[in-house]
Amino acid sequence: GDSLLAGYYFVLAIPLIGIVPLSAHRSLAAEIDDNTFEMLVITRLSAMRIVTGKLNSAMLQMMVYFAAIVPCLAFSYLLRGVDLPTIALLIGIVFFTALLLTTFCLMLATLTFNRASQTLALLAVLSALVFAEFLCGAFCVEVVLGYGLGSQSEMIIFSAVIVSVGSSCMVMFVRAAAARIAPVTENRSTPLRRTMYFQQLVWVSVIAFMVLWYEDQDVLNFGIMVIGGYWLVMGTLMLSESSELSPRVQRSLPSTYAGRLLLTWFNPGPGTGFVFAISSGVVGAMTLGVFGQLIGGGQARTDSLTFALIIAGYLMAYLGITRLIAMPLGRRLGQSLILPLATMATVMGIAAVTPLVLSVLTTGSPPYSYQNLEAIDWVWTLFEAFEQGYAPSLALAIFLFGLMVLFINLTLLFREFRYRRITVPDRVLADQQLSS
Repeated sequence: GDSLLAGYYFVLAIPLIGIVPLSAHRSLAAEIDDNTFEMLVITRLSAMRIVTGKLNSAMLQMMVYFAAIVPCLAFSYLLRGVDLPTIALLIGIVFFTALLLTTFCLMLATLTFNRASQTLALLAVLSALVFAEFLCGAFCVEVVLGYGLGSQSEMIIFSAVIVSVGSSCMVMFVRAAAARIAPVTENRSTPLRRTMYFQQLVWVSVIAFMVLWYEDQDVLNFGIMVIGGYWLVMGTLMLSESSELSPRVQRSLPSTYAGRLLLTWFNPGPGTGFVFAISSGVVGAMTLGVFGQLIGGGQARTDSLTFALIIAGYLMAYLGITRLIAMPLGRRLGQSLILPLATMATVMGIAAVTPLVLSVLTTGSPPYSYQNLEAIDWVWTLFEAFEQGYAPSLALAIFLFGLMVLFINLTLLFREFRYRRITVPDRVLADQQLSS
């Protein structure tokens, strides 16, 4: 029965994981490529409804494939050797993977507005689909079927963790796709930042649960590292936003003092995005760090609070330096999504090789052991923290350097904080009443 189920798995997985996401990507990209997207924009459909309409169409295709293949899975159960929980788990894995890839492909379709970028996006989609086919197939055949883990409690918990994190990623992909095709006068940033905040809450909860389950603080340090990397990327992307707010956006700004104090960081703009990414990342990392200190348990080579200081310091330093370089370049070259990402990659690449270059210039040979100067190199520092243990004094020095870079950036941010809520014109109120 398990051999027959493996065969039916590939019959089901190839169209769902390979064909349906690719079709959804081309469906949305073709709207832009064939100049029919403008016809959708001028209708009463919102950007979110356009994206969810494409997603619903893809889900309908999935249901057609499921209707054709899933009844055949009953034969594998009748032949014995496989239980119903394992069959249900395989169906769930295929469906969830296909849905996650579909939302990801829809987001990639909105990033392209010319032939060259569409070709690159299509190559990225094909690479992701092929990788997902092999990864999902290896996991289902070798792990789920090979070891019969469908009804074990650990697999159920692992599946719940994957579903929680993956579902938050789906929401992010859909909102990002809708934001990319929404008019520039709309507030496209606030819903994304709320989703980012929600994703962090999900990730912190998942990591805390995994630490309590496995009693291993290396899992906690891994979760802190992911938080730092996540907010470094998201903060860099938010640096590409425009600092000018449209009247429509200004009409939705918080009006009270408490609202401005707490919700200003959800407003569009590179400065508010920078502060939002830094504060969220530092709070998330330090929360997990303090949590690790409170629960104790299986000790890692570097305690969680020290590791949180390292990650928070690197986040403030690298994102702050990226902003100091990217913002002047953006005023000269124009705002784009690629400029902050290229700047961030360059800054981190230079930081990784700077200690090596200085050592060769001063001593004539590369360093063979970790020295204080290697704190600039984030790659070696993280490896040292996981494998050998890291000194709390050096971690504190990294954190203080990050604070210094943060304070330099904060002195240049006050212009974006001067925006205040404006009243809604009578003409707009009349139009809203007519439309309702």
